[in-house]
Amino acid sequence: MMKAIKNLKTIISKICLTAFLLLVTLTSCNSKGKATSNVVASVDGKAISSDLYSKELRFYQSYYSKVYGESFLEKKSKNGKSNDQILREELIDSMIKDQVMKKDLEANKIKLDDNGTNNLRNNLSDKLNGEDSLKANIVALGFNENSINEILYNDYIRKAHYDLFLKNNHIKDKDVVDFYNKNNKLHRQYKYNVLVFDDKNVAKNIKDKLTDAKSFQSYLNKNARNYSIINSDFVYIDDPILSASKVKKKDMISDIFEYEGKFCILMINSYNENENELLLKAKDIYLEKAYYDYLNKLIKESKIKVFV
Repeated sequence: MMKAIKNLKTIISKICLTAFLLLVTLTSCNSKGKATSNVVASVDGKAISSDLYSKELRFYQSYYSKVYGESFLEKKSKNGKSNDQILREELIDSMIKDQVMKKDLEANKIKLDDNGTNNLRNNLSDKLNGEDSLKANIVALGFNENSINEILYNDYIRKAHYDLFLKNNHIKDKDVVDFYNKNNKLHRQYKYNVLVFDDKNVAKNIKDKLTDAKSFQSYLNKNARNYSIINSDFVYIDDPILSASKVKKKDMISDIFEYEGKFCILMINSYNENENELLLKAKDIYLEKAYYDYLNKLIKESKIKVFV
């Protein structure tokens, strides 16, 4: 898996449900309460049931096991926790944030109905090339329609809350331009390709044959190959794989570098230096940060108890 596990719940939702999700960590307002078998946490007295938590946990455990292998959840991260432990903790945090968002939506008289969930489902179906494909994916994960609809409903809450923030925010274009001008990394994006090897000797053998950009590109088009390929979207210079490669210039081929247990060779194939596009992307980043601040404020004002 060529992706850092920073927030398992966030990553799975981005991949499967395509809704806007959060990377915010719950603040010190959390407190441990007396354990109860029916409740895993509460927000201002509103309980989050252990049944709902268990149902979502099974969904994500099933997803990761099927996509990344049965042993994935047992693997440990740098902090010594297994991926399963991280998933459990992130899931509690995510469900608490959902409850905080729902409370704020209710306070702003935003009603949640089936139409929002149905729209997300239709969008997901379109991305998966039809309803039959969506149902096949549901069956493959060992779940049913009700389970998927509950997950989609949670994504609907997140989208509705972000839309509420966008509607009520008072951010000026000048703020975004100032933010862009002060952050040099936002002035250019990079798109790259990576040859990914399981065996370092195989990587060395091919690296010796890469003399220029054209020779590198030839390995992207081979039908028979003993390596996999990553084709990135446009990213910033601090992208994890790009940073690990230590390459910053177009058409420069990296040395072999190790990333998440694989041996990689990377080449940047193009830049994005279109200022209008980069300003729009900077605005998204600025709004996202402002939203995190807004949500953190709501969390701090909430009385949160965790029972697990």
